[in-house]
Amino acid sequence: MRGNPRIAIAIVTASLAIASSASAAEPERFLGFRLLDLENQSVKWETPRQRVGAAVTYAFATKLVTTEGARNCGQMLPPDKAYTPSGIAQGEFEREVAAAFRMWEDVADIKFRKIDDDDQADIVIGAQAVPVGRAFTNVELKPASESGRKVIARSLICLNPAQPWKVGFDGDLDVYDLRYTIAHEAGHAIGLDHPSPSGQLMSYKYDERHQGLQPGDIRGAALLYGARSGGPSFSRAASDITTGSTGAGAAGETKQGRDFGIGAGPDTPLR
Repeated sequence: MRGNPRIAIAIVTASLAIASSASAAEPERFLGFRLLDLENQSVKWETPRQRVGAAVTYAFATKLVTTEGARNCGQMLPPDKAYTPSGIAQGEFEREVAAAFRMWEDVADIKFRKIDDDDQADIVIGAQAVPVGRAFTNVELKPASESGRKVIARSLICLNPAQPWKVGFDGDLDVYDLRYTIAHEAGHAIGLDHPSPSGQLMSYKYDERHQGLQPGDIRGAALLYGARSGGPSFSRAASDITTGSTGAGAAGETKQGRDFGIGAGPDTPLR
């Protein structure tokens, strides 16, 4: 195991991001993303400075992985315990995971590299030893630097082996697509939270309306790590997404869909 980093209790307390140009007299404008707030600060990999890139490794659990004090994913088994019962092969699973990470690489200055050592990897992916919900993420923080700011030390992503899984969308919201699910949990693992019930990949409802990142997801990742050169640009104010009150999502959004983990809103543990 790597050191003894302080475990961050993954309770969502962030407020919705609003346009920095809005005055107090203007309504808050929903930008489609929400930064993860742990210990009263936003968090990211390598440096607390926003718009600075990072390189992150990931691995699949190869044994029982126990993380004392973790809010989520405290005990993980190898991920095949989750995908094999659904008839998904190892190679297919690993390709879907790689594709999920590429979604974030395509829009922000963050790179993911697979390694074999689950003790040394920044992000570890496995199956829950105690099945609950659908999928969860746990984020650990390093001790504070001289500036008093903390950065992410390790993230865990765990899938429920008692639930069925699939590759691709088919309209059945009772069976979650692996790529979409891993991309959502990877968003938590790099510092993003749920912005709304639906409308973005990072929204907390699984609904198969979007196969890739949405404008709010892209804005959030670019704010944390900088936009990828040549990637899509969504720098305009929130008018090109929607407007609405903070905490409730976009006006007119459907709330149909399934929650990623357990609970029914953005103020429940990461999932």
